[in-house]
Amino acid sequence: MKKLFILTAIASVMALSTHAKGAGEYDAQIDALQNELLKIKQEMNSDKNKAYFKKGRGLSIKSVDGKYSFQIKGRAMFDLTQVGGFHEGQLGAADHYDGFGAEIRRLRFSIKVDTGDGWGFAFQPDFAETVTDDSASNSTTSAAKGVDVKDAYISKKIKGLGKFSFGNVKSAGGMYENTSSNSLLMMERPMYNEFANLAHRAGIHYDTGGAFGKNLHVKVSMTYGNEGAWRQEQEDGDGTETSWNHSVATHYTQNLGKKHQYLIGGSYTIERPLNDNARGVSFRQQGVHTLGEKIVDTTLSNIISYGYGGPQAIYTNGPFFASAEYYFISGDRKGDYSTYDDYAAQGGAIYAQYFVNGNANVKISGKKGVIGGVKCKSSTGCTAIKAMFESIDSRDGELSATATAGTHAKVLHVGFNHYFTSNVRIMVDIARGLYLGGHTDWVRDQTGRHTMTSAQTRLHLKF
Repeated sequence: MKKLFILTAIASVMALSTHAKGAGEYDAQIDALQNELLKIKQEMNSDKNKAYFKKGRGLSIKSVDGKYSFQIKGRAMFDLTQVGGFHEGQLGAADHYDGFGAEIRRLRFSIKVDTGDGWGFAFQPDFAETVTDDSASNSTTSAAKGVDVKDAYISKKIKGLGKFSFGNVKSAGGMYENTSSNSLLMMERPMYNEFANLAHRAGIHYDTGGAFGKNLHVKVSMTYGNEGAWRQEQEDGDGTETSWNHSVATHYTQNLGKKHQYLIGGSYTIERPLNDNARGVSFRQQGVHTLGEKIVDTTLSNIISYGYGGPQAIYTNGPFFASAEYYFISGDRKGDYSTYDDYAAQGGAIYAQYFVNGNANVKISGKKGVIGGVKCKSSTGCTAIKAMFESIDSRDGELSATATAGTHAKVLHVGFNHYFTSNVRIMVDIARGLYLGGHTDWVRDQTGRHTMTSAQTRLHLKF
């Protein structure tokens, strides 16, 4: 069709030139037609006015001048889980989790639109969050959930300054929290991450986004409210809680050579509950998402502020990759509250992996301060072996009481990731955990200990 149009235009110009041979008044018109024809050919040969697909960037449509664009991306994750270490009847209402489980972990579509002059908006629903995963006594979360909205915001990019987002955005936080689930190297984030994070919150967010170079990244979030308004990831079970939240994360990335990088950084978040001064805390054993029953699922009382954060580091060199993060958690009590002292907890994780084939590597995104994902160009795929050790100690204050005991947990994970392409991978995680204390539904021996072994696999597709 394109060629036919061009040939027709050329024929028209030639005919006009023939009939107007020697007529000087037509020379300018002929030159204009030829210039317009050249412009049309250039535009038709340009990708800027076409719909196009890029690996990892979804389907995009962009205007000729590049000011306006529409992009749609997506991800789908199917998980299978086998857990052991418990016997029939030991888990009370949750004894059916002693065995096999399956779920669609995430099913998301992301839409981003640029409307010109740096303005844009984004919307990302998750259709996998359809049932509750909080089986505690909090009645506010016991009913089925609707579609989970992740991103919903209006944004403004200012050249040389960065990007401001107004609405529901993932807040500034730790390394594993802010790394996209598309780029996570373990199936789930560490347990302390669920214990202390803001996830997506509504407010005002700022991100340098490369405005000050590829090495320095800063993100700041000022939000209000709780996750209940948008059915957020952190299921604290306290639907009445409202709070002010402030968080900041900063990172420095250095390129040492081809496929050779390191990142250092840190984050800190402060929350101020306003209603009943309660802060819900919870996390799943070994991060197994199919376990609706959480080993810690309770509330800290009389909390006037709740803070958490810590340092983080990443190192990658060719096929080798390593990362580490430490988290400290604190809760300040009311001045006239004497039942418990201020709350304190901590956690951390160390991760390493190595690509055994495929000449692939894990990249660091200096503009975002996160793990940047993997590009696999091998026709036979790319395989990495991996290991992670994580720990969390939440035992303090009321979490040390018998009824809602806190947990000191140590978990070792091993497994592998195989990338069929850059957009399709299979993940296998096997973990063994030791737990001291925890929810009373989790039966322990006389020393207060119990162990759990889990095996998980995920088929993950993104576009």
